[in-house]
Amino acid sequence: MNIELKDLSHSPVYAQVREQIEAQIRNNDLASGGTLPSPATLAQKLSVDKGEILRAYFELERLGLVKKETGKDFLGKPKVTYLVA
Repeated sequence: MNIELKDLSHSPVYAQVREQIEAQIRNNDLASGGTLPSPATLAQKLSVDKGEILRAYFELERLGLVKKETGKDFLGKPKVTYLVA
């Protein structure tokens, strides 16, 4: 998944992330059932706040393009995974 952020005067970070992921899903660049990077991982890669990524994922989930699955990791801690719907 390739995301490039433009100048913030264009639109907020979360909107740019949401628009680019939505375009990649609609163009079948991201396959159904594929896993999106964790919000923390993507935030670190883009050098932005994790809340911006969470908001983008939430909006994609609301549009029905992404679904959130909650499970547990190998230590039994809660783990959230975002999948392309």
